[in-house]
Amino acid sequence: MSIQARNILIDIRDTLRVADLFAAVTIGSDADSAQIPRAEVNLIGMDESNATDSPTGKFYTLRAKVCVHVRCHNTSDAFARALDLAASACESLLTDRFRTNMCRDLPTGKATETGPLKIEPKVKKPYLAVTFEIRCNFESEEAQ
Repeated sequence: MSIQARNILIDIRDTLRVADLFAAVTIGSDADSAQIPRAEVNLIGMDESNATDSPTGKFYTLRAKVCVHVRCHNTSDAFARALDLAASACESLLTDRFRTNMCRDLPTGKATETGPLKIEPKVKKPYLAVTFEIRCNFESEEAQ
């Protein structure tokens, strides 16, 4: 992973921390954490394509998944809480969609885009997890 991609992941983590929605925000899974609610930012992958305006440059799309964990004994309350936190997290991530000028709108997509919210099916009660994908587009001449 390039320095630029790592810095984008750090910016996503830091943005979620500053939003003050979660007791903890980490890059990577933290299955041992007892801090709830928490968010985990996991790298899914990087897509690469040739830049249209530069013979040596490349367009990159960093794809990450944000997983929001909550705990509640009432299932409907847990769903409402998790969906509300995830929606607020999406909103805070799109406040600076250029990720402090590391990302930009490209033919491959907007600087930062979020995907639909999904319920993670393999989480045991009384816990619940909701995920969404975040895609960040940037241009670089550095090999990823």
